[in-house]
Amino acid sequence: MLNTILQGIIQGLTEFLPVSSSGHLSIFQYFTKSQTIENGSTMTFDLVLHFGTLIAVIYYFWKDIVPYFTIKGWKDPSRRKIAWLVIAASIPTAIIGFTFKKKIEAMMENPIAVCCCFLFTGAILLISEKLKKQNENSTTLPELTYGKAVATGIAQGIACAPGISRSGSTIAAGLICGLKGEEAARFSFLLMIVSVGGATLLEGIKVLKIVKEIGHLPEGLIPSHLIVGAITSMIVGFLSLKFLVYIINKQKLSYFAYYLFAVSIICISLIKFAGM
Repeated sequence: MLNTILQGIIQGLTEFLPVSSSGHLSIFQYFTKSQTIENGSTMTFDLVLHFGTLIAVIYYFWKDIVPYFTIKGWKDPSRRKIAWLVIAASIPTAIIGFTFKKKIEAMMENPIAVCCCFLFTGAILLISEKLKKQNENSTTLPELTYGKAVATGIAQGIACAPGISRSGSTIAAGLICGLKGEEAARFSFLLMIVSVGGATLLEGIKVLKIVKEIGHLPEGLIPSHLIVGAITSMIVGFLSLKFLVYIINKQKLSYFAYYLFAVSIICISLIKFAGM
C-alpha cells in the first residue's frame, strides 16, 4: 500500500509538471524492483494513476469543458474553433501512439533510454522559455492555426515515450507557436483529456476482457490499491496543476529543465557505475 501511495504521489506531481510522469514511474519501478502485474507489464496500474490525474484536470477545467456539451457553447465561434483545434491535434497523437505502442512499452523497461529522454525534455523546456521571452506578440488559443495545432499534436505523440514530458512538450510547442503561457497550458490539458481519456478507455477494455476470461483481476492487481493510487494521484495532481499554471506565468520552466538534467545524470551514474 505504501508503494501504491508513493507511486500515486509521483504520478500526481509529475503528470502536470513538465518532467514526465511515465518516466518517473518507470525509474521508480526500476530502482524499487516493483511491478504491479506479474507478467511484467505495468501499463494497467500506470493508467489507473493517469485516470486519477485525468479526473483532476477535468475538475480544474470544469467550467471550460461543460460548454462544449451544450448547444449554446457550440454557437460560440471561438469555442468551436478550439474544439476543432483539439481534434486536429489529437489525430497525429493517436497515429504515433498506435504505431509505436510496442516500442514505447519496451522503453518502460529501459531506464537509460528514459534518462536520455529526460535530457531531451530539459533541452526543449530551455529552448521554449528562451523563445517565449523573445516573443512579445503572443496569441490566444482561438487564433492558433490548424497547422500549429497539428505540430503540437505531433509533440504530444512523441511524448508517449517515457521520459519525454507530455505537458512539457505540448506547452513548449504552444509557446514556440506563439501562444500565451496560460493559453499554452490550457491547450495542453484539453489535449490531455482526449489522449489520456482515450488511452484509459482502451486499456480498461483490455482489462475487462482479461477479467472476463480468467474470472478475476490479473495477479498483482489489488482493487484497494488501485483505488488508493487513483485518489492519491488525483489530489496531488490537482495541487501540482495549480502550481504549474503559476510557474508558467512566471516564465520559470528552466527550473524543471535543470531538475531533469540532475535526475538523468544521477540515475545514469547509479545504473552504470553503482551497478543498481
